[in-house]
Amino acid sequence: MRQKQHRPQWPARYAQTLFEGEAEGESPGQRAEQEGAARRLRVQEITRRLVAHYGEPEWSRKDPLSQLVDVLLSHRTRDEQTAAAYASLRQHFGSWEAVRDAPTAAVEKAIALVNWPEVKAPRLQAILRQITAERGALNLDFLCGLPVEESLTWLSRFEGVGPKTAACVLLFSCRQPVLPVDTHVHRISIRLGLIPARLTPEQAQPILQALLPADARTIYNFHKGLVWHGQRCCFFQRPRCEQCFLRDLCAYYAAHQRPAAKPGDQKGTA
Repeated sequence: MRQKQHRPQWPARYAQTLFEGEAEGESPGQRAEQEGAARRLRVQEITRRLVAHYGEPEWSRKDPLSQLVDVLLSHRTRDEQTAAAYASLRQHFGSWEAVRDAPTAAVEKAIALVNWPEVKAPRLQAILRQITAERGALNLDFLCGLPVEESLTWLSRFEGVGPKTAACVLLFSCRQPVLPVDTHVHRISIRLGLIPARLTPEQAQPILQALLPADARTIYNFHKGLVWHGQRCCFFQRPRCEQCFLRDLCAYYAAHQRPAAKPGDQKGTA
């Protein structure tokens, strides 16, 4: 008879730490250290499964400035609409200098597919003009050679460029080890029990970052994998828990979706 294959046993140890409370005789420091180690192991396994299921994502081929434009267009907008608006800008204007200098109404028309083009068009042009004034040219390649914190600070000065946008530019284009926390990463990390539900994405970012190695490829795999998982399985409403390959690691599933044990399922022990 063929024996059943079992998953590694470490997820069960994590679940015991997460759901059964504190062990007797442990100091707060020891508990915190053990919980942190368990969460890091869990994130490692989550990342492995995401890559196994969705594949390893390809790096962006956009330079940092083009990536910034793309992310600015993507705010509260579906991926296919963002891609169409980005392509429209390139087709109509040919260069970011031409976008900067064009009538705002023309830029707004070119990006009409995104949400709030009347806000994004003047904001984009203002950022392009500010970069030109400060750097003398429209080029952000220099960011890739700066320390991560310095690059984040420099980008975050622009109106409409928050922590997530800045992190996307640096991770996607510069391959710097910084995690963007978007709505999917935030929602799924809460459901998985990696962060408390009360935290905002900005508050959650350093906590999630600390659970990952300082390796851009691993961070990219985790980020893109959770984004894809949020788009295809772990929806905001009615997540498809029964189809989810992460449900044995998921606090939300354990608390809300896992079937209750039937009488007689568990055998008594002497």
